[in-house]
Amino acid sequence: MITTLDTTMLGEVSDLIAERMGLHFPEERWPDLARGLKAAGEDLGFEYPDACISWLRSGELTTRQIETLASHLTVGETCFFRDLASFEALEREILPPLIARRSEAGRTLRLWSAGCCTGEEAYSLAIACTRVLPDPGAWNVSILATDINPKFLAKADAGIYSDWSFRGAPGWLRERFFFPRQDKNLAIDPTLKNLVHFGYLNLAEDAYPSLHNHTNAMDVIFCRNVLMYFTPGHQRRVAEALHRCLVEGGCLLVNPAEASASLFPMFAMEDIGGVILYRKTSQPNRHESWPAIVLPAPAPPVPVAPTPPITPTTAPPREDPLVLGRAYANQGRLDEALASCRDAIEADRTNPVAQFLYATICQELGRLEEAVGALGKVLYLDQDFILAHHALGGLYKRLDRQKESRRHIAVALKLLSARGRDEIVSESDGMTCGRLMESVRAMAEPMP
Repeated sequence: MITTLDTTMLGEVSDLIAERMGLHFPEERWPDLARGLKAAGEDLGFEYPDACISWLRSGELTTRQIETLASHLTVGETCFFRDLASFEALEREILPPLIARRSEAGRTLRLWSAGCCTGEEAYSLAIACTRVLPDPGAWNVSILATDINPKFLAKADAGIYSDWSFRGAPGWLRERFFFPRQDKNLAIDPTLKNLVHFGYLNLAEDAYPSLHNHTNAMDVIFCRNVLMYFTPGHQRRVAEALHRCLVEGGCLLVNPAEASASLFPMFAMEDIGGVILYRKTSQPNRHESWPAIVLPAPAPPVPVAPTPPITPTTAPPREDPLVLGRAYANQGRLDEALASCRDAIEADRTNPVAQFLYATICQELGRLEEAVGALGKVLYLDQDFILAHHALGGLYKRLDRQKESRRHIAVALKLLSARGRDEIVSESDGMTCGRLMESVRAMAEPMP
């Protein structure tokens, strides 16, 4: 057996990893690639590197196998409030005007740490929101944190950190937001921990924005030290997708080394005290295609005089409330989305799709028990609604109702196994049965 990898093998596997994972390993980084493949091969049970390469070239990779590769090919080096200037800009310039606009209606904040590593950045976002909000308990703050590496996600979800994670962090951080443990580590305050939801997402392959994975209608996205690992083609596709994930006026922050006007032409670039951010504006752009429906403006806060009724012969056709609900949700207007869902349910109480959308929006609003109830109605109407079983598996897991979680995960796997891998799952924004099956299997197994 061959115990070292030649340049031909490394070139082939570099192309394969770029295609499936979006990770970019130019020739000068092939030594790093070889070391990562050797370690990944050992984890996957291969004694020699060339056996691992042969296996990689032989067929499709499962999500778990991609996760194992990612754990050895990406760097998990981060700390709390890393690049402090970005968080100062967030607290002083980005969040205050957003909070002022939302204080009279909605009171929601949605932030995303895309490529969250071991969680320090996501928890730093939660802390920043808590520091700025005048009454945090009166707001629905949702921090989505995603990564491709399950080992990173497991540590992030535990919320326990050593001194190394606090290097360079402000002095007040430990005393105010962490509790000491007997092992001399520190645990994040449970109130803050509940604001952050961790999940697996492959930025190079998965669909987003999507209601299904809650990547829609973001106010702020931190995607730092992520794009630098991607091929140029994947960088452009990720930038365009992140643009669609933001609400109008939403902000994207990247690493200064990744900031390139040519990569983000769909954004308006702003310099806030030396921090570069990219803002989604209403200026027309040929790259933009989201959403497909023009919505009425939000209702003004002052009473409006009644208008004469429109006669039936001149009345315009009413928009489908289900279509309208999706469009509102994609723009972050969740209360209006919920109202449209109620209209859709009232119009057809036998439609499981309307109940499913209602449940999804309730989950985004933090109304988890109400979401569970709506998903139960979905399954009463259609017991084979795969995404309802998948969603209940995740919700029950978050609510620490493990028996119910396992039951719905098992049903989802059974339903998916009866379908072709390339068949599209209903209401999934284009996800195939094979891809969803990998996600459900990952949910069923304890993280390493």
